[in-house]
Amino acid sequence: MAALLAKKAGRGECKHSLASIEPSDPLYEDVDVGGKKKRVRRTLPEGLSKRDRKVLQKIKSRAHYLDKGMNLCGLRVGWTFWIGIIPGAGDVVNAILNYLLVIRLAKRAEIPGWLLHQMLLNNAVSAGVGVVPLVGDLVVAVYKANSRNAHLLEEYLAVRGQEYLASQGATLPTNSVAGVQPGITQGEPNLQSEYKPGAGMVAGEIIPMPGQQPARGGSGRGWFGGFGGGGGAQQQQQQPVQAPVQAHGAGAGAGYGATSGQVRRA
Repeated sequence: MAALLAKKAGRGECKHSLASIEPSDPLYEDVDVGGKKKRVRRTLPEGLSKRDRKVLQKIKSRAHYLDKGMNLCGLRVGWTFWIGIIPGAGDVVNAILNYLLVIRLAKRAEIPGWLLHQMLLNNAVSAGVGVVPLVGDLVVAVYKANSRNAHLLEEYLAVRGQEYLASQGATLPTNSVAGVQPGITQGEPNLQSEYKPGAGMVAGEIIPMPGQQPARGGSGRGWFGGFGGGGGAQQQQQQPVQAPVQAHGAGAGAGYGATSGQVRRA
């Protein structure tokens, strides 16, 4: 009896350790509804252009299906796990898919060099470990490079959206996003070039003020990830912000200083 209890405790501790190591699902989260857990789509950051919202939603959806779309004996795995089982070719195919489906798309959001390098490093770690037979495949299944990259991109874009809303005088929560206080880029050209508030906006585009955006991310149906925008958002008294004739933040990312380091570590 004692041995059985010890075995169950060991499994529970192992499961807890894996949960603390692997990143959370970038597309879904569990919320408590009437004492029961309900799986819902994660909220997209506010203050983003339509382009950035589409890029982020698609990457979150792709990362989910690549890393966590299936349940294997209590462990969430995706297509990268099954492809990686194929000796030799599987790891090469995974590295190519991870780049083409996630990182190349993320570059459309005008991300800075340090973020691109971190995402490439995550892919390199996954590809390097994956060459080890069996054990490497299990480590890759837990490491989940695509989910990590989706979270990195979301944290960066959350700061971008926060800074755009702050520049337009929106009322924002006092708590920071990814360790960056609201309005930190104002009057700082280097930081504005780093985060590019309002990047991707086109002439006449309107970015909703806090509370006007859809409560959840787009539909994102299919493992390639749809561009759906959701709906049913409650309207607030604040007026939306309309884009100027030219988009904000066209410069290359530079001089990110300590703030971008906080985002990377978050």
